[in-house]
Amino acid sequence: MRFISPAWSLAVSVSFLAGACASGKIIGSGPDGTGGTNADANYGINLDAPSFFVKLDARVTNRVGSDAPPGPNCGNGELTKDEACDDGNTVSGDGCANNCLSVEPGFSCVTPGKPCRPIARCGDGLVVFPEQCDDGNKTNGDGCSDACKIEVGYKCDGSPSTCTHTTCGDSKIEGAEGCDDGNSLPFDGCSSDCQNEPSCKGSGACTSKCGDGIVLNEECDDGNNTDGDGCSHDCKIETGFTCSQPDIGDKMLVPAIYRDFKYQHPTDFEAGVTGSTTPTPGLVKSDLDANGRPVYTGVTGNAVHIASADTFAQWYSNVDGVNHATTGKLTLWNNGKGGYVNRYKDDGTQYFNTEPAYYCGNVGAEKTDAAGNPIPCTSKYATATNCDELAAKGEEMLPGSCISTNGSYSAKYIVSKMDGNPCFFPVDNDNFSTERNYAQIPPYYDASKSWPKQVDDAGNVIMHNFSFTSEVRYWFKFDKSKTYTLDFTGDDDVWVFVNGKLAVDLGGIHSPVDGTIVIGSNGNGTTTVTSFDTQGVATTPTTSPANLGLQDGTVYQIAVFQAERQTTGSSYKLTLSGFNAAPSVCKPDCGDGILEIGEECDDGADNGKGGYGTCGADCTLQAGFCGDGVVQDGEDCDDGGLNGTAPDKCPTGCHYLIPIL
Repeated sequence: MRFISPAWSLAVSVSFLAGACASGKIIGSGPDGTGGTNADANYGINLDAPSFFVKLDARVTNRVGSDAPPGPNCGNGELTKDEACDDGNTVSGDGCANNCLSVEPGFSCVTPGKPCRPIARCGDGLVVFPEQCDDGNKTNGDGCSDACKIEVGYKCDGSPSTCTHTTCGDSKIEGAEGCDDGNSLPFDGCSSDCQNEPSCKGSGACTSKCGDGIVLNEECDDGNNTDGDGCSHDCKIETGFTCSQPDIGDKMLVPAIYRDFKYQHPTDFEAGVTGSTTPTPGLVKSDLDANGRPVYTGVTGNAVHIASADTFAQWYSNVDGVNHATTGKLTLWNNGKGGYVNRYKDDGTQYFNTEPAYYCGNVGAEKTDAAGNPIPCTSKYATATNCDELAAKGEEMLPGSCISTNGSYSAKYIVSKMDGNPCFFPVDNDNFSTERNYAQIPPYYDASKSWPKQVDDAGNVIMHNFSFTSEVRYWFKFDKSKTYTLDFTGDDDVWVFVNGKLAVDLGGIHSPVDGTIVIGSNGNGTTTVTSFDTQGVATTPTTSPANLGLQDGTVYQIAVFQAERQTTGSSYKLTLSGFNAAPSVCKPDCGDGILEIGEECDDGADNGKGGYGTCGADCTLQAGFCGDGVVQDGEDCDDGGLNGTAPDKCPTGCHYLIPIL
């Protein structure tokens, strides 16, 4: 018996060997040498077994590495078994490596002799142009968005991307930050999440800058200074995109600063005022100071209780040992009437003004449903229960309110669903002040007019942190063709400034009062103030002009200053109508042949023609392609985003490369 020399190539010609021994045959030997499927087979050539046997194992066939020298046919535009791609040249950087042994990241090379196409499959963990990041998923809120953009508050590095929080206020501009002025407070030109803001000082128009989300003498402004997302760092529309200003949608977020104070420190807070239902006008000057803050005039009165101009200056300034500031975003929800308003719960649920239904039947004497099950809070004997009477008025039973006590049912019915929040306590989690007290619902929000305490679902009284101020600011570009309305209802002190000028004056300690300003085409407004008596009944409104001096096409600031100075109520309802202009939204132009962020591919006029490796009509890789993680017909393997990343992974072209000798 004589063996073939190891130096002899394994690329043995079967036809040659078969011809050398007519009795030879190809056999397949699976596990234990007993055949098996083609996928498992170890192919051998039996040339009269007693004298000659060669076994070729297909699973360990010599394969070409991507760093090997090019094969003899690289660059001729014809794909051979020793090549991953062949685009007709030997130049790297165009999708097919210069040795034809690997497809470069971010490309698909389908047709030999044709240029490779750029692709970007967001969520595959491979960061390629035009993606800013790719963390291996399409989940928002983890730093890398479902469109593979870096999200505000994050920086992302590596492939796959690892995203971590940035630190706004550390004086380093990182990740999605557009600015960092060394602090995390808004209203100074750089927001609490380090995005650009318009610059506004005292009275007068604001200076808008690229990245603040306001389109003013710009092609676009998407609220950041990042290139590659459709709106460039200098607010120009990038090639391959269309930018527009859409409606804001279901909600808008307005920045706020909340400052926590201790009772009686200063004595302006918790002064012991009770029974006040009307505001005290004239407590602040008609213009903001150079720092954009209200200035106390010195007016006094029973519901004023401001010790001095110095203590008042602390209300909206950060003073160590006197207050503690936290930043936040006040969510305003679309009210379906062209305005946006804050609401009782974080998910946008309104406050339910309810009244009791004292008797709704007896346990054991209920009506039954179609299956014969008793229906709580019904009676099969009573002519009309309280529940029946309120339902007949069109009222809806408050979910979960039907209870039984001593065998008798009672419930609550919704009189009205109200915007705003009768229990506005944004500093409950701030422990600068440790004082806590219960809150009472004012008659404005309560049908019983009895000032009931706020309780949780189990009936437990909820304790809150009183003695605080809030400062909310928002910017808008005045358009004389529109009507703008700001409406505020709440307590205690509230002052609204537009263009640095006093527009709504609801100063002093009082129960909820409503103030509304409507701004017309002449750039000035009309203010209406309505108080409510102890039973929540509106009194006669008063109106007055507001000289604001707004000019068409100019950016201005709305500033709402509020103070909660007296237990046990805290109401806040802010409605903005007409002010809600959204930042630019830029979308890629699918079909223009340019791959942009938000697209997986773009073959131009060839989009949607179908077939392996082609681009769909919506610029997604709908058909099978190398890198989708599924072994398609004609592929040897496919490990998705891991292709070509390790020796034991599938090559980048989804084919094992066999050397030609």
